[in-house]
Amino acid sequence: MNEVLKDPAPDVLLMDLAESSVNIRARWWINPPRRADDLTSRDRVLSAIKKKLVENGIDLPYPTRQILFHDQTEETDGDRSRQREGWPTGKDEFPKPRRISDSIRQLGRLQAQGNGKLASQITNDEM
Repeated sequence: MNEVLKDPAPDVLLMDLAESSVNIRARWWINPPRRADDLTSRDRVLSAIKKKLVENGIDLPYPTRQILFHDQTEETDGDRSRQREGWPTGKDEFPKPRRISDSIRQLGRLQAQGNGKLASQITNDEM
């Protein structure tokens, strides 16, 4: 990369030890510092850095999140006394498991009876 000056020498600074990354800042100098030269050198330098990292087995991961949804299709889903996720059940009473499909079915029955209540007004006891 001929456009990158040797003096002052390029350097790399550790900026942050983040949740799932180590953030660094690479600095280099070019002459003359025109915008077009800046963009060209940035592309070349960052591409060269990425290539060297990959060649040396340093992975560039993307942040990921794991979100678990329970569809409550198993008999034990929602039963806190038999849950398998490893969360403590606690010592107090806990609610009985309910299936989403049962709740929707009961809501339909209540609406068919014409009681005039909105879904948001129906209590758990009525379900």
